[in-house]
Amino acid sequence: MNGGERGATAERGQSEVLGTVLLLGLTVAVVGTTVALGATALDDSQRTADIQRVEGAMTQVDSKASLVAHGGSPSQRLRLDPGRNADLRVDEGAGSMRIEVETENGTYTNETTLGAIIYERGDDVIAYQGGGVWRANPDGAQMVSPPEFHYRGDTLTLPLVTVAGEGDLSDSVAISDSGERPEDLFASENVSNPLLGGNVTITVESEYAEAWGRFFESRTEANVTQLSSNEVRVEIRTKTVHPTLTTSASAVGGSSIAAGGIRRLEADSYDSGSDSDPNRYGPDTADDNAVVRTNGGFGKGEGGIGKLEEIRIRGDLLMGADDFPPGQFEKKVNVSGEIRTNVDFVSLNPVSGAIRQQIDDLRDRDTERTTGSFAFDGGTETVSEDTEFTGDLVISDEKTLIVESGTTLKVDGDLDIEDGGSLVLDAHSDEIDVLVDGRMFVGGTDAVQAKGGNPVNLHVSGPVTVRGDGTAGGPASISTEKDTRLELFTLGRVTLDDGANVSADGDRTENLWLYSGEDPIDINGNNGRVNFTGVLYAPESTMTLDGSMTFTGSFTANEFEFNEARLKLHYDEALRDNQPFDGRSVPVVSHLHVSTHTVVVESD
Repeated sequence: MNGGERGATAERGQSEVLGTVLLLGLTVAVVGTTVALGATALDDSQRTADIQRVEGAMTQVDSKASLVAHGGSPSQRLRLDPGRNADLRVDEGAGSMRIEVETENGTYTNETTLGAIIYERGDDVIAYQGGGVWRANPDGAQMVSPPEFHYRGDTLTLPLVTVAGEGDLSDSVAISDSGERPEDLFASENVSNPLLGGNVTITVESEYAEAWGRFFESRTEANVTQLSSNEVRVEIRTKTVHPTLTTSASAVGGSSIAAGGIRRLEADSYDSGSDSDPNRYGPDTADDNAVVRTNGGFGKGEGGIGKLEEIRIRGDLLMGADDFPPGQFEKKVNVSGEIRTNVDFVSLNPVSGAIRQQIDDLRDRDTERTTGSFAFDGGTETVSEDTEFTGDLVISDEKTLIVESGTTLKVDGDLDIEDGGSLVLDAHSDEIDVLVDGRMFVGGTDAVQAKGGNPVNLHVSGPVTVRGDGTAGGPASISTEKDTRLELFTLGRVTLDDGANVSADGDRTENLWLYSGEDPIDINGNNGRVNFTGVLYAPESTMTLDGSMTFTGSFTANEFEFNEARLKLHYDEALRDNQPFDGRSVPVVSHLHVSTHTVVVESD
């Protein structure tokens, strides 16, 4: 072998060694990178799993803390298992809520420290605070589960659960009663907490203030202002002005009108004019300006539309959803005007608060006379001074009770008008206020009559039942003369049946108003067509329409339920400029129930 061959062999040997070294180096680098990336991905997956697990555990904390706070159990235990590289602690000084209530009697303020159970891993934080579970990271804060904050009718309820304890927590924690009595904030003497038309401002200082603000926006129509990254202010509107009446019938809740329960619906319009020049509804005055509104859609409902004869609307059909089934249903619905879907309606506020405040004001009103009986000499009794009647009042056997102008009558019990009895409200020189602090039953015809030209206000705290004589088109059970405005307010269930007739004289519908709170309304025309001429305004109620009935004017409910219904709807165009409560600003929230319940959290 010569020297050239030996040199070539040596070079090949060196190249093989160098290649092997490079290959090993590349392999080590790739493996190292893969291990590093895999470790990072594994750590990310583990962190995500830990956070999801802790979110679930914190919702259990919410449930168990609520159980202890509200007296359901003296203590509860659970395992949080925060995982590696995480911090779990309780901080009783974390966050605060300041509530300011401004009423006509002054301004009252309370500031409560909330406390929190806090899980922290890197930039991720999950906390139980104020009865809710919150999550925060550099991108912001969000709600995991809501605190207990809700409306029922005109009452705002906020039971705050505060946390006591300090320091790190182990994997298992114990939640126990603090031994302190729950504290009711802003409580009045009768524990009803009336706001009296005041304002409520809530300021939350918290690391999760951004999420608190979005929560309040979703639950209320409040004005929410982010003061800083850790502070949010919520101004709750407690009074409102209700909008004008622009529809024949309005279902203002989110559910659809189920047409399967309708046999026939006819809607048109007319203009009742003025008291000096009234126009009754009739073939010569009927027009094509009816408006039927539903915040949901217009669907078939259970059982389909096999029994539906026709829905004829001389005017427009407005729907908040795009739910108008084609085919046979479309053939049975005749709308002369527009059919508009996905309409963005302005939501209506509840009326319970306004009704309840008016009833409370009447309860507190002093009277000149207190009696437990009326003589009805000659079959007639006249109330000419402010009077409180103790017990149930029955007007029957052709007897007549006359309440004169400028008088307040308070009945501390039920009112029954039946068997030919009648209540005459004669407001010839001043308005009249009547409070029935119980139920009211009106039977027969000519039972309640308002006249005289001045406002008449009839308030009933309990159910109202109006029962006709079983015939259609007879004299009205409740009536008002064409120059007299009668407003009936009730917080109880409303029932109209057996041919009940509630009517404004001359079809001047703006003179008769029935306001109902959140209890149901039942209208049954199976034993005589029910007639209502006026305005029925019940944006919180479910209205059940069964059998035959005629509505002249406008009626509003949260939702309608139909059963073999045959309806005639005559919208009064004169109502377009009319507002409920005569355009006054009235309460939306009139009662505030705020309480604090403290629980102690420590390692188990």
